[in-house]
Order: sequence, then C-alpha cells, then structure tokens
Amino acid sequence: MSPHADWIGRTRNRTAVLEAADLARLAALLNRDAPSEVPPAWHWACLAEPVSRADLGPDGHPRRGLFLPPIEAPRRMFASADMTFSGALVAGQETDLVETIANIEEKPGASGPLAFVTVDRVISQAGEICVRERQTIVYTSASPAPRVADSGPPPPAAWSQDTATDPVLLFAFSAATSNSHRIHYDLGYATQVEGYPGLVVHGPLIALLLLDAMPRQAISRFSFRALKPAFAGETVTAEGRLTDDGAELWARSGDATLMRARVAF
Repeated sequence: MSPHADWIGRTRNRTAVLEAADLARLAALLNRDAPSEVPPAWHWACLAEPVSRADLGPDGHPRRGLFLPPIEAPRRMFASADMTFSGALVAGQETDLVETIANIEEKPGASGPLAFVTVDRVISQAGEICVRERQTIVYTSASPAPRVADSGPPPPAAWSQDTATDPVLLFAFSAATSNSHRIHYDLGYATQVEGYPGLVVHGPLIALLLLDAMPRQAISRFSFRALKPAFAGETVTAEGRLTDDGAELWARSGDATLMRARVAF
C-alpha cells in the first residue's frame, strides 16, 4: 500500500464562469478562430485555480501536500489521460469542476521506483456533466533517459501536420493553460536541475496538436499516452488514420514516436 493512501478520495471543487478569453488565448496559439463552445480537450485552458507564490514548489507547480500528495520524488510528468464528452461546455456560463484523487500506486521501474497518481475531473454546467477526465501523473527520482528511435516505421497515415516548436510557443501554451512547470520555459532549470537536453514540449500541447490535425468531426472520447518527450526547436508531426469506430492518432519527432492516442466518434 502506498504511504500516501490516505490521500485517496480527497476532492476539491471550483465554480466559476467559463471565460471566452481563455478559449481565445488557446485559439490564437493554434491559429484558429475563437469558439463559443469548448472543443475536445480545450477545457485544459479553463477554470484555472489561482495559486499564490507562497504555495508554489521549486518546480513551479503548486507545492505538494496542498491537493496532490507530498510525494518526494522530484520529477513529475503528465503520463496519460482518458476523457469523455457528453455535452457542450459553453463560454459565459457558470461551470463546476470537481477533482478527486482516485488512486495512488507505487511501482518499481527500470531506473528506480515510480509513483502514479490518478486524478478524476468532472466538469458540469447547469447540473449536467459535460466532460469526464481521468489524468495519470507519474513521479520519479530517475534522470531522464536519452530518447531512442523507434524499432520500426510508423503506420501509414491518412493525414499529417507538422508544427515547429520554439520557446515562444511553449511559453504561450504555459500561459494559456496556467501551467507554471519550469521545464517548459526555464532552460537552466530544465537542463541543470531536471537533466533534460532542452525545454520540454507539453504533453497536453502534443495531444491538442493531434486533435487539431484530424478531420473535423464530433468525438465522444479521447485518450492518449505519452511515450517520449519532445524539446523546443524540434518539429512535432501529428498523424492519424480512421478506424472502424473512430481514429488512431500518433505524434512523432523524427524517428521517435512521442504519443499515441485514440478517438471515438
């Protein structure tokens, strides 16, 4: 059992108006017109909880022990997410967000122990649930492993979209999603403290690029798993193909697959 098992079941609630300006910032970053309804996964840019400087940890995130458990491993990564969409989230409406720590699990890893924290998020308007999301965050003390090439070529793609990344894009996405993790904008911290070769491209940004690249169609479910990091200066290629019940998506940089995802219509 995890030493932090007593944190399982903890919740926090936030009620606020879903601001059109939050969607406009993300739309500008993706070179899209600002929507009046929240596109799939764009809720990441909405309902951010204000955090005082006194409550920030050394990595820029809210310090552990507030909502998330006080896990000591210094490095934190967004490992995966699985979300369903059952109704439209509309800008200008009062919106409820409920977050719950659903599970905490510790496992051995090739380079040392790993701690996985699962957080459930439910977003509602007018008493109706519109989005359910399960996030998995992983904590580790191990230094980042060098990124290695895939063992084989990617599958044939029905569409492909390239996005060149740079520090400005990463900073803009951090601002749009209220993500203060220093690995995305503080080069000295990313390289000298956490051991990365450069600024790290956000996993959620890669996920949104996957959705942005695919043909426009209403979707009911989106899930992804981060596999390897990308770094500022690299080009992220978002690709995919239709399946019987949705689409298979993947992102790569050069000969390395960064993320795999699935969509259900």
